[in-house]
Amino acid sequence: MATYDVLVIGAGNLGLWTAYHLARQGVKRIAVCERAWAGFGATTRSAGMVRQQGGSRTASLLGRDARTLYLQLGQELGLDSGFTELGYYILAETAEEKANYQELVAIRRELGIENEWIDAEEGRRRFPAVNWDYFIGATYAPTDGYVHPLTVARNITYGVLRTAAIDLHEMTAVEAIGWSGGRYLARTTRGVFEAERVVDAGGPRGARTIGAMVDVNVPVSATRHQVVTYPTAPPELGDRFPLLFTVANGFYIRPEEQGVLLGMSNPREDADSSNSYQVEFDVGFYEDLRPVWEARVPSLAGRRVSRAWAASIDYTPDHLPIIDEPRDGFYVLAAGGHGMMWGPALGMKMAELIVRGAVSDLPDEDIKLDRFTAPRARKDAIALPFPAR
Repeated sequence: MATYDVLVIGAGNLGLWTAYHLARQGVKRIAVCERAWAGFGATTRSAGMVRQQGGSRTASLLGRDARTLYLQLGQELGLDSGFTELGYYILAETAEEKANYQELVAIRRELGIENEWIDAEEGRRRFPAVNWDYFIGATYAPTDGYVHPLTVARNITYGVLRTAAIDLHEMTAVEAIGWSGGRYLARTTRGVFEAERVVDAGGPRGARTIGAMVDVNVPVSATRHQVVTYPTAPPELGDRFPLLFTVANGFYIRPEEQGVLLGMSNPREDADSSNSYQVEFDVGFYEDLRPVWEARVPSLAGRRVSRAWAASIDYTPDHLPIIDEPRDGFYVLAAGGHGMMWGPALGMKMAELIVRGAVSDLPDEDIKLDRFTAPRARKDAIALPFPAR
């Protein structure tokens, strides 16, 4: 029986970064168990958007810190960080969005994030490939960008493997968790692991199941997200255009190699209970939404697709994270649909909670599990559409 100080369940972006930060904060014996391989699941199927323009103070702070940590790890390893900085427009179509976004600009500036509101006229001058007739303005952050998911998964896996305090166990599915002698016993497909503390970082397909093993209800579900890429970018965009996101319509674009990546979510989707990461691409929804993005970014009209995939991503009822210890020594970490965007920062905050007993800078009402015991009016204001249930 292998004995550890902390057992992290899940070797996605959250679990790996948690282990990495625990070792940096002095924890000596850490195990990471993954039922497949490091980076499997939602991590390497994501689109990699990294924005500091969150829909709340918590979201903006996590985005800011994650961007910094991605860059720092690349420097530490002597590898490319995987992050590309091109700037990011969050587009507003309504007066309500404008008012909310302008309030958020002030919050982000307090956090040291370079951010501004621009009106549609200024938007036409800066980014003429967008049809600004549909928008009344946008917020813009020049230091936002995106990461290549495969690159950042490689980097954090390498960072974990070169850390003596961490043992990474792939193809090691956790089947049951018990309690004996003041320690947790995790029965896996490759033996029993004993640990003083356990971190549930199971993602969209595992977080709820792992929590249930110790009678903890984790309100994390999976939903479908779709991505397509076009092999070349139209001349109107160029090959290094800024990112854009229209929340009202649920789609975003960014560069991808020599072309364009477009991501979208269906607001009418229900939670997906298939327990599979390979889910069906909804061609019908793609075609239904096509006129919307072609009207707003006309140069994308009629582009031929090079790749298309559907991915399972996690969500919480308010699109905010879970960083909590609902049972002594048992911790829950979930990203609320932003695992690639916030992963490094979430891992850092979970390590803080384990080592120091508290999370700095983030209010309990944005991260604790008990916030879901009563109706919650406030949600993250800038997120893709997720199921209402």
